[in-house]
Amino acid sequence: MQETGLSATDIAEISGVAVTLVRRLLRPAGERPAIVHRVTAEAILGIPLNSIFRRQRLLPGLVDVDRAATSLQELAERGWPTSFLAARLETTPHTLAAIRGRERRRLALALDRKIQRLAALLLASEPADHGIAEHRSRRTRTAAFRRRAALAQPTTTALREEPGQAP
Repeated sequence: MQETGLSATDIAEISGVAVTLVRRLLRPAGERPAIVHRVTAEAILGIPLNSIFRRQRLLPGLVDVDRAATSLQELAERGWPTSFLAARLETTPHTLAAIRGRERRRLALALDRKIQRLAALLLASEPADHGIAEHRSRRTRTAAFRRRAALAQPTTTALREEPGQAP
């Protein structure tokens, strides 16, 4: 990353890791810390290459939820149950539902990448190939299409009139 022109401050800003720790990690082999926390390693190693070349300023270790939400919605429409996806992604169904429903604005870079890899793998196959019963897939597809239809309908803010009240 340094060879592409990023400074320790740039790496720290993009990854969300403290600049002091980034500087320690950039020291020669004998002088850097022997143990690096997994979260720190993922944050630094997870910096997208396009941000290195374009110097985009990202939030610390976070990305927009849109791409992951779209992938999760596509998987649901193809019949992949949220509980199956959550087990594969080592997270909870509630977390995936919040992402898919865009209740969150940002998402950890590591989880976003896991979702994208899993979506690429699963969209090339069928739920039945992975032992998912047809009735579970059908229920998931139905719920996904209802969710899409509900999002497409505009919500009204007008209050209903009570019977017997003047407009």
